[in-house]
Amino acid sequence: MTSLVKRTRSLLAAPPEPFIETERSKAVLRKLIEEMPEGSVILNVGAGFSDLGPRVINTDIFDSGTTDVISSGLALPFSDESADLVIMQGVLEHVLDAQTALNECIRVMRPGGKFYTEMPFMQPYHESPIDMRRCTLPGLAEMCKPLRHLESGMNVGPASTLTWIFREFVAGLLGGESDKRYRQINSLVGWVVFPFRYLDIWLEKKPYMHRIGSSFYFVGEKES
Repeated sequence: MTSLVKRTRSLLAAPPEPFIETERSKAVLRKLIEEMPEGSVILNVGAGFSDLGPRVINTDIFDSGTTDVISSGLALPFSDESADLVIMQGVLEHVLDAQTALNECIRVMRPGGKFYTEMPFMQPYHESPIDMRRCTLPGLAEMCKPLRHLESGMNVGPASTLTWIFREFVAGLLGGESDKRYRQINSLVGWVVFPFRYLDIWLEKKPYMHRIGSSFYFVGEKES
C-alpha cells in the first residue's frame, strides 16, 4: 500500500504539460523528414529525449537514451556542408550564444539544405539548464538569416500561453518563499487548467493569434 501511495503521489506531482504543439508545425516537420531522399544526413541538434525516427541523428550534451552523438550545439562534430536537414527544437533559448549555435547549423548544411527550428515567444521562464531569450515571429526569421525563409508559423498557440502563465502566476503568488509550496501549488493548478490548452486546436487557424503565440517555428534553406 505504501508503494502505491508513493507512485500515486509521484504521478500527481507531474501534471500534463500546459501546452500542445500545433498540427501544422508537426506536419511541416514530418514532411521535411519524409521528403528527404534515401541516404540524406538529418541532424537533430539538442534533441533531448525526442526521437524523430531511425533516419535522424540525435545530438545533445548528455546521453538521454536516444542520443547518437554527444556534443555541444556550439561546436558540432560534423564536416562542413555534410547535412541535408538540420532540426533544432526549443534549443536557441537555452544556449548562451544563439548566433554561434545557428552558425554551426548553417556551417554543416549543404547548399540547398533545409533548417527547421522552434523558438518561444510568450512563455514563462524554464531552465534547461538556463533560459536566455525569446523571439517574435518576424524576429525569428531575422535571427535565422542568411537562410532563405521558406515558411514559418505558430508552433504552440495562445491558449497554451494563457494556461502556462496562469499556472505560474498562481504558484508564484501563493507559493510564498517556500520552494516546496511553490511546486505543490504549481502541480495542483496544472491539473486544473491543462484542458484549456486544447483550445489551440481551434485557435491556431485564427489569423491574429500569432500576436500572443507561445512559440513559433521557422523553415529556411541554405542558398547555393
